Amino acid sequence: MNEDVIEPNNYVFIRLPSATLRITKLVPNSTVYLGKFGSFFADDIIGRPYGYTYEIKDDKHVDTLYSSEGLFPSSTIDADEEEDGEETDSTPAPEEILGGTNGNTRDDAGVQKLSMTEIEALKRTASGEKIIETVIKSHSAFDKKSVYSQEKYKRRKQQKFLRRFTPCSVGSCEVIEYFQYKDHHRILELTAESLGLIMSLANIRPGGKYITIDETGGLVAGAMMERMGGEGMIMFVHENEHPNLDVMKYMNFPDGMVENMIKTINLLQLFHSEEEEEVKILSEDILSKMKSSRRGQYYRRLARHTELQNIFEHISEGLFDGLILATTLQTKSVLDKLIPALQGSRQLVIYNTAKEPLVATSHDLMADLRVLAPTILESRVRKFQVFPGRTHPEMTSKSGGGYVLWGTRVLPSNVQAGGKKRRKPNKEKSAKVTKISGTEEEDRMDIVA
Repeated sequence: MNEDVIEPNNYVFIRLPSATLRITKLVPNSTVYLGKFGSFFADDIIGRPYGYTYEIKDDKHVDTLYSSEGLFPSSTIDADEEEDGEETDSTPAPEEILGGTNGNTRDDAGVQKLSMTEIEALKRTASGEKIIETVIKSHSAFDKKSVYSQEKYKRRKQQKFLRRFTPCSVGSCEVIEYFQYKDHHRILELTAESLGLIMSLANIRPGGKYITIDETGGLVAGAMMERMGGEGMIMFVHENEHPNLDVMKYMNFPDGMVENMIKTINLLQLFHSEEEEEVKILSEDILSKMKSSRRGQYYRRLARHTELQNIFEHISEGLFDGLILATTLQTKSVLDKLIPALQGSRQLVIYNTAKEPLVATSHDLMADLRVLAPTILESRVRKFQVFPGRTHPEMTSKSGGGYVLWGTRVLPSNVQAGGKKRRKPNKEKSAKVTKISGTEEEDRMDIVA
């Protein structure tokens, strides 16, 4: 499998000029629909590298744009502004850029000479760039706008009429970007910054063995698999009959990789392992007399039983390298069960959308000698628009990215180091007490006599 090339039947992350994000599955001999931007044949991009920008033609085929302009043609101002923010000889002078004040412009339907019927007709016959050019020429107040206003107007029309898209490979960050604006509650409002913090604090690495309770549809487990590179094991604890890995499917992991790394167990099996039924080992003679369907069912039950026994063995012997919880469940009873499964100096990381549950958990862990220095962290990143003289925060960004509780598993010693030391008795005082005691004994004997 070539990760740099679009493979058939894989999910692809598609960026559109309108800043809309889509995740679609590219099935051979099918058509991909992108709403108002048109549709194209999936076979036209299957087998091609990720990252190229394509333009949809009227016949549903695509042309590859090999220039560096991407989804948008280079604008007058953006082309003059270097990436390092330094002005060049071609940079317009401030008075030239800010010469217009937009004071004599009016933003109403009267400034556009084209009617909606004529624009709709252009959509059926002309390319996106031709439509934008015609709309600008028909705008009676376009020349009265400042240079920056003209560029913003062009960009809005490009987002509306350009029939372009850029396919990208789907990773954990792309999944987060997609669900942040579609359904961020589905991934527990997790951000890329918080996910990176979780992976770093938990010390996820190839070959490790980890426990996770993941209520983000498998997003956290998928990010762990990315860092582990297909090596190691993840014990996936869930509360339902079957695990929820709906989000992980977008990340295009091979089926064999998921089966080899993800070992599932529900909470009932975790807390009541003694209730698991034993699977008897049948002889070859008995198996040969079974129907193929029953024989296949037996092998599946035996494989599942062996897998569970392996998980119970790892838990009882404390062989895991980390514990990552991304859940809204009450974690006290779960932690009491899973903390002994960690080796010493391994990390415990808990993510939650609210701070209050983590505060209560941290108080419990502070009294627990098995976890050292539980700490609550918050990751908050605000995006900025960066241009010379026009740097400011983006106004539509989301705030917050949840909270992370982090601690280190330790193995407390049985030796008590606290308390006051007992002082040794003074020899002189002991002798004096003994002598007095002897005198008192003699007096007592005299009295009796």
